[in-house]
Amino acid sequence: MNEEADRPLIWIGRADYGRLLRAMDRLAVQAPDVSAFLSCELERAIVRPQEDLPQTIVRMGSRVLFRRDDGQPSEWGELVYPDQPLKDGQITVASPLGVALLGLREGARMPCADADGTTRWLSVERVLPA
Repeated sequence: MNEEADRPLIWIGRADYGRLLRAMDRLAVQAPDVSAFLSCELERAIVRPQEDLPQTIVRMGSRVLFRRDDGQPSEWGELVYPDQPLKDGQITVASPLGVALLGLREGARMPCADADGTTRWLSVERVLPA
């Protein structure tokens, strides 16, 4: 599998983009692997004004229904910034899962490495705007 070629297009709002760049810099010390993954995703992102993004894009604060690998049960999560205290059902963008979901459109699939390095596929089934 060629993970670079398998990554779908992602879209990020300008305001989120700026805040994510700052978060990436802070993460470089705490979680260098996540920071590097976020850096790669931000580099390839299509950045637009927040209001120009379709409602079906996973953005910060979105609630997203996703599935890990085919055949696994669907899960709901809300994408949040690393400086927010995590509550049940929230996914921080300071995690590989959060970075992988960022900017995806409903119906998109994205490869994502687990903590043990195993590559899994994430599928976005539904996005509820923030």
